[in-house]
Amino acid sequence: MEGTSGPPGLPPGAHGEAGGFARAPPKGRRRDAQTGAEAHRTSPDGTQELVAKSSLAQGDLMESRRISERNARRGRDHRKIRLERTAFRGRPAVVREYTFTFRGHPWHARLLGFGADGRSYQISTWYRSDTEHRALPTYERVKDSFTVL
Repeated sequence: MEGTSGPPGLPPGAHGEAGGFARAPPKGRRRDAQTGAEAHRTSPDGTQELVAKSSLAQGDLMESRRISERNARRGRDHRKIRLERTAFRGRPAVVREYTFTFRGHPWHARLLGFGADGRSYQISTWYRSDTEHRALPTYERVKDSFTVL
């Protein structure tokens, strides 16, 4: 697309990452904890983190999320909201949603995982529950811009 910094066909503002994906990070977000296959962005006030990552696909996506769910229950005030199969752009996917307490505040997490071309991708957000009104629209915009390269 004209006017973008990425290859043709990427949504406006999307940037390619070494993990084989592109996304349009929200403006003003701090880039944290970057590895070749994982990119984190944190809101200026620290109340939301957005993560996109990829890895080699290993086994059933739902089973790997169940294992993550079991391990997470060790965390403080972890409460499962849902763990279910869904679809993302026509591909089988799994969504995991839960709440937890961090530094005395209630937080909410949404993780969407799917597979493509032998890789597993995850688009996630963690946000303070009192910021949901702005956190979810931001997450949806990032998710909508996510492109497998």
